[in-house]
Amino acid sequence: MKKLFIAALLFVGVVSFAQDINQKSTRDQREKLTPEQRNEKHLQKLTSDLNLDKKQQDQVKQLLAERSAKADKFRDARKDSKTKPTDAEREAFKKQMKAEKEANDAKMKAILNADQYTKWTALKKEHKEDHKGHGDHKTPQERDQAHLQKLTTELNLNTDQQKKVSELLSDRSTKMAMLKKSRKDSDVKPTDAERKAMKKQMLEDHKANDAKMKSILTADQYKKWTAIQKEHKDKMKDHRNKM
Repeated sequence: MKKLFIAALLFVGVVSFAQDINQKSTRDQREKLTPEQRNEKHLQKLTSDLNLDKKQQDQVKQLLAERSAKADKFRDARKDSKTKPTDAEREAFKKQMKAEKEANDAKMKAILNADQYTKWTALKKEHKEDHKGHGDHKTPQERDQAHLQKLTTELNLNTDQQKKVSELLSDRSTKMAMLKKSRKDSDVKPTDAERKAMKKQMLEDHKANDAKMKSILTADQYKKWTAIQKEHKDKMKDHRNKM
């Protein structure tokens, strides 16, 4: 287990670069808010988007609180577990999540009027479309190529820059594949000390990879790249506040 974890630790920092350069969310992007503060912010957004009246706000607030309590209970249960869930447990969890979602949708439908519910479902669908690319079945090479093309268009990369970024993406994909394999082969969850070391390593690798991108890009390109990252982080924060 130790060898597997060390291997994972060596490469896990690369995930940070993958998430930044691919504009994916990470735990570090989460706002430092309490569950109550997140629920209040979510309620404010729903009130604005759906024009909720006072009674609806009270009902949605209660629904958000119930959902937070269930999420906390689930996290505590997972934290106390020392082993990975079995295939049967994962399947049972998927069914439970589906049932919870359907129940939540039914409660929201009962709270909202027809127009509000239509808009709410449209907002969820719109957000799902924004993130549907996460579950594609492309090969790592195909994803890297698509990503390179996107960066080339957005940042106007020249031939030399494209080559260097392509090498970074390829190196990242290789290391991520090794990380996934090491984590898949491990049946024991990392300790708190190991998680702390992993987080520190991720931060160091994030800084190193950011420096690599900065050395490849011009000042204007790097500024635009960081702006794109920030924009994505803001979108992901909004996503976590949606139902």
